[in-house]
Amino acid sequence: MRGLITASFAIVLASCGGGTNEDEGAIFAEMSTDGFGGSCDQGGIATGDIVAVSADTDLLDSPNGSPLINEKASAALKRTYYQQVDSTETLQETCRTDEWSKVRVKEPASLSHVEGWLPNSALRLIETDTSGNRTYVEADFYWDKDTSRYKPQLVAAVNRIVTENDNCLSVDPGTLSKSGSRGTAANPVYFVTCNGPQDNPFNVWFERDDGTSTKSFAAIRNISRGDAVLACEQAAKTAATNPQTVDFSTFMDVAYLTYPNGRTRLLSSFTAKNAFGVEGSFTIGCLFDGGQLIETVVNEAF
Repeated sequence: MRGLITASFAIVLASCGGGTNEDEGAIFAEMSTDGFGGSCDQGGIATGDIVAVSADTDLLDSPNGSPLINEKASAALKRTYYQQVDSTETLQETCRTDEWSKVRVKEPASLSHVEGWLPNSALRLIETDTSGNRTYVEADFYWDKDTSRYKPQLVAAVNRIVTENDNCLSVDPGTLSKSGSRGTAANPVYFVTCNGPQDNPFNVWFERDDGTSTKSFAAIRNISRGDAVLACEQAAKTAATNPQTVDFSTFMDVAYLTYPNGRTRLLSSFTAKNAFGVEGSFTIGCLFDGGQLIETVVNEAF
């Protein structure tokens, strides 16, 4: 029996279920072709529609053609694996005929080189809200024993995250999982990975019923560079034996790094004298969560 593997090279994945929508033809006939149009391979129409599949599906080299071989996975695992797409991936339909569609992976971006043909019956419409923003549904995710009992609650929480957190441009549905380090058996915590600005991913944690709770998922704002410098300078003085001798670098050695989850890291240097009046040089790293300093690391500079 031939080996199968998804576009992300996972060998064993849970099935999401699927089935053919009876109104599928009508749905796809109504989908927008703005910005694309024109003819394409096999005499089809270049649609550019954003779509997904309902279950793991082989990619073919042409309509009714042969399965594409996943060259990287086959080379690494010393056996033949075939290229698939799965329900957690966002696809762009680049060409459509009466029965077949050519697609390429749009998300995750690391798989954007993956493309091939599959039957139209395997495709499903990406759902959107009245503003045109994507609405995630149960079929977008893989479910395991820790998450499958709470599908409606977890999907509702994910949609709130995407709606409220303007740094969360989209989510990677394949990452939805129960946290192994947070929460308790009675009150588990879950997380999903957001795709942030400049391709910076970050995790958002939430509880089972946060889809209907009063918790806010608004993006945490990064502390400003000036405020970070002042707070880190104060941290250096707090760490020094003689705070009044601290000479903190506020420009030359300063590195200010921001992350889309609201965390900010400031790196700098300072000099200070010890109890005997001997001056030493030090590096300092300050980590902020929003406007709160949560970690300070001071090392002697050599």
